[in-house]
Amino acid sequence: MNVVAVLFFLLACLAPLISPVSFWPISFLTLGFPLLLAILLLFLLFWLIFDPKYALIPLVALLLGWKSVSSFFALRWPKEWDTRKKEDDSFNIMSYNVALFGLYTKKDSKPTREAMFKLIDEQQPDVLCMQDFYTSEKKDDFNNREDISHILDLPFRFFSSDFNRNGNQHWGSIIFSKFPILQSDKVKLSPGPLGESLIFADIVRGEDTIRIVNMHLESYRFNTQDYQSIEKIKKQEDSVLVAAKGIMYKMRDAYVRRSRQANIVADFIRTSPHPVIVCGDFNDTPASYTYFTIKGNLQDAFLKRGSGIGRTFNGLSPTLRIDYIFADRAFTINGFKTVHSDLSDHRPVIANVTLR
Repeated sequence: MNVVAVLFFLLACLAPLISPVSFWPISFLTLGFPLLLAILLLFLLFWLIFDPKYALIPLVALLLGWKSVSSFFALRWPKEWDTRKKEDDSFNIMSYNVALFGLYTKKDSKPTREAMFKLIDEQQPDVLCMQDFYTSEKKDDFNNREDISHILDLPFRFFSSDFNRNGNQHWGSIIFSKFPILQSDKVKLSPGPLGESLIFADIVRGEDTIRIVNMHLESYRFNTQDYQSIEKIKKQEDSVLVAAKGIMYKMRDAYVRRSRQANIVADFIRTSPHPVIVCGDFNDTPASYTYFTIKGNLQDAFLKRGSGIGRTFNGLSPTLRIDYIFADRAFTINGFKTVHSDLSDHRPVIANVTLR
């Protein structure tokens, strides 16, 4: 049993090196990585108590897979960080998937929107990256683009507007900034009408120019029927095989598309003329090809200053960290915080950084 667990664990640790385009089944193991890791730790404890010589089996596996293990945990004692206490030469950057401010999940989204505005204001971001952002110029609708600029004092912005309806309702990703934006643009990540964009803004802070990158990578696009299928799988109903097949195909397609998007993002980061900070909802775990491809040589702010497993997604598994802030090694990361909130299905993350 221990050897079988080790084999699956080591296969999961190979996922960062193997593109789902080449071999997509290995990507499914990344979702089970926390469970495989927990099983190995239990085996290690078991053998240490009953037969220490066999403890080498899980121990060697853990050492071989340390790269994936170390990306999953922040081995640091939890420490509360006050986002309002900043050094003079540092600034706060926040990333938040706002799920359209509750537009489609609540009958009245106004209270959710107001609560999100209050939550963001409490964190005092100097740069704010948002995904699943909605804004409108329709009468009696919410012009979130203008309101955030004015209410939260973030006057400079760039919006992808990947989708729009009648030219006055818009969806996409956005960057807000207290600092002037020198240059901004977007790069299409996927073809077709549902393809979103990577966006960037070169902000000017004193004599420094910093490139902020924001993105929302391919999701599984589960609909109501898919979530019903997931419940059937959990309850092991008679139609479980049919349900699992449909879910698996959607997940396979998402893994493949995300890997292609990750390659585009990594190439874009490498060509940046300025120090880069990357924010976004990657829809993938730290054990994935997507995570390691985009991260490259950047610093993961959570691993530098966070603690525990850093869950950012409120649904499905309690171990899903899929929202990230990465920073160029030219930055010092002074603080990191995952804000515990259920206003969206994602928790916002915020980091305080200094450009050395």
